[in-house]
This record gives sequence, C-alpha cells and structure tokens, in this order.
Amino acid sequence: MPQWMLWNLMLAAIPVALACVLFRRRAQRNVAWWALLVMWVLFLPNAPYVLTDVVHMIDSMQNTSTRIQGYALLLVYASFFAAGLACYVVALQLCRRYMHSVAPQWVVAPALLVLHGACVVAMYLGRVVRLNSWDVVVAPGAVLRSVLVVPRPFTIALLIAMFFVTGFAAYATKVVGDQVLAAARRLL
Repeated sequence: MPQWMLWNLMLAAIPVALACVLFRRRAQRNVAWWALLVMWVLFLPNAPYVLTDVVHMIDSMQNTSTRIQGYALLLVYASFFAAGLACYVVALQLCRRYMHSVAPQWVVAPALLVLHGACVVAMYLGRVVRLNSWDVVVAPGAVLRSVLVVPRPFTIALLIAMFFVTGFAAYATKVVGDQVLAAARRLL
C-alpha cells in the first residue's frame, strides 16, 4: 500500500475520533467542544475524499503486468474506498444521533445535507485546487479565493455529480453496515 494511502486513511480516521469525543451523550458544550467541532467539520471531508483517489487507481492499473496484479490492486483500492466511506458514515451517524438528542427533529436532515454539501465542495477544493483542511487556518485567503471561483457551470455540474455519487456511496455503506451489525447481533 502506498504511503499516500496510509496518510489519507489516517486523515479519514480523524473525524471519527473527534466524533467519538464530541458526540457523547453528556458532552459539555464549552469553548473546547466548539473548537473540536470546528476541527471535526474541517477534517470530515477527508473521509469521503478517498473516493477521489480513483484517479490514482487508473494510473496504477495501467502499470500492472498480470491480471492477478490487477485484481490485487482492485482489492486494495476497494478496501481503501470502503474504509474512507466507513469513516464518513460513522462520523455522520454519531453526529446525527447527537443532533437528534439536542436539536429539533426538523433541523437534523437539512443540517446533514448542508454538511454533506460542504464536504463535497471541500473534496473538490482538495482534489482540483489542491487545498488541505488546515489551509483554512494557515492560508484562509487562498481558501476564500478558491471558494469564490467555484460557481462556474462545469464546476457546479461536477459538484452535483459528486454530491449524488458520494451520497449514494455513503448511504449504501450505511445500509451494508447496518445489515452486518444486525447479523452479528443475531449470531451473538
């Protein structure tokens, strides 16, 4: 597995770790909690971002010399994509569960859709513009300029496609995860 995959998986795991701290039932919403929430929002797009690494998979597939190598490479990438999606789903599910306990029910779904949309824009900024989560802190001007040039027809079409593809992939991951958990509970 290439080092960049390990790095991206570590970045994908950060929102899950932060969600475990933030979205506990008895979490105190103080200054530290709000600071962690901002960090969670900034790092959340790293989890679904692994899907954009499909660009590397195409190059890697061209460098395989046998079908077995190609199948092995597909397995590595499929595992990589599944891990990133699982991190995204777990982080969002922890957030959703917490929001249901502290916010009016009608707020939860729209808030999660807005959050998903923000993640898609951040994925675009990461893949196309090559910005990182921490650029919001270290280079806020560059981030703002990049966000302001997003509303172009091709970019809007790409973002809409990314919104639905990533949303469908996350939903499918949640459904499969729920089924696996249900089957495990029945066995135990």
